[in-house]
Amino acid sequence: MPKLGLTMAEGLIAEWKVAPGEAVSAGQVLFVVETDKISNEIEAPADGTILSLLAEEGATVAVGSAVATWTGPGQGIGGAAEPPAPLTQSEPAIEAPAGTSARGERRLSTPFARRLARQAGVDLIAVEGSGARGRIKARDVLAAIDRRAAATASAPAARGRDLRALIATRVARSMAEIPHFYLSADARFDALAVLRREVNADPSAPRKLSITAFLGAAVGRALVLHPEANGVWRDGRVEPLAGIAIGIAVEAPGGVMAPVVPFGGGIHDFAAALDAAIDRARQARLGSADVGAAAVGISNVGMFNVRSLTPIIDPDQSFMLGVGAPRTVFRAGDKGAPVAVQKVTLNLACDHRVIDGAAAARFLSTIVGMIEQPVRLLLPVEP
Repeated sequence: MPKLGLTMAEGLIAEWKVAPGEAVSAGQVLFVVETDKISNEIEAPADGTILSLLAEEGATVAVGSAVATWTGPGQGIGGAAEPPAPLTQSEPAIEAPAGTSARGERRLSTPFARRLARQAGVDLIAVEGSGARGRIKARDVLAAIDRRAAATASAPAARGRDLRALIATRVARSMAEIPHFYLSADARFDALAVLRREVNADPSAPRKLSITAFLGAAVGRALVLHPEANGVWRDGRVEPLAGIAIGIAVEAPGGVMAPVVPFGGGIHDFAAALDAAIDRARQARLGSADVGAAAVGISNVGMFNVRSLTPIIDPDQSFMLGVGAPRTVFRAGDKGAPVAVQKVTLNLACDHRVIDGAAAARFLSTIVGMIEQPVRLLLPVEP
């Protein structure tokens, strides 16, 4: 059972896509995991053959427990593997969701399906389940939401309300749990705009770089220089993260999504991973790798000509950087005459449990320096 987020302790096997004896190839979907937050398709990391399934559909399994045996890497053929004990005490399979019928009837359902139904006001008694023994899955609830919306004259508005309710849950959790404080700074944007234009005009460049790619690289390099910021609050303490990754807010048809993109030091590699993650988000195809650990998220609203954004931290992160649109201002030049320069406003929301004001200010100051001297983003990372 993979860990799909830092707070995940268990997941429910909503559906098996393979059977014992079946040969699978790398990237093939093996099974679907549902938690109270997400539903994810889990892919085979390599080629192999499925030997046995250790957890049936509907079983709730602890993170790290074996759910199947196979011949691929990570397990030898014939290796002993005990079936995981379903953790039904923490997530009863027949728990009645909000909106149950007046007769008190209950239905088998997955945790994510119950959450969707509760947020959207869907009565599970009226939903037909497609899982084993009629278990209701998230897709069954979404189908019911679509049918309800289609049956009303205000279908688009109804659908929007359903989706907003889901997003509202995480926003409310963040504001309730995380002690936010905010820092703001203006960064000179002229040099970055010129550098981006020149790099993207070079026919030998491996790919065109977006503003968000430069921003993500600036944040990634700042985390290298300030390792104290690369951590999250878990179980009453700061948990340092082993690698560096950046969450990127993406406007998708189903609402704003925030895939996590790893940063290895090179801006072109980061840009390639960023473009791929954005495509997956807009096609509603985010996978387990897109919900990894990250200390910082970025929300760039500059394309909407918005001057600044005061963001809300993702519940699984420690910072959120809000970026506004570049704007032209006039400053006194070397000879006293006014000179037009471009500025961009950065607002950094910080988790006070993870970092104090002075350390966060140094972190933001480093990000500003990277933006104002962007050629550093094209050089090898030197801690």
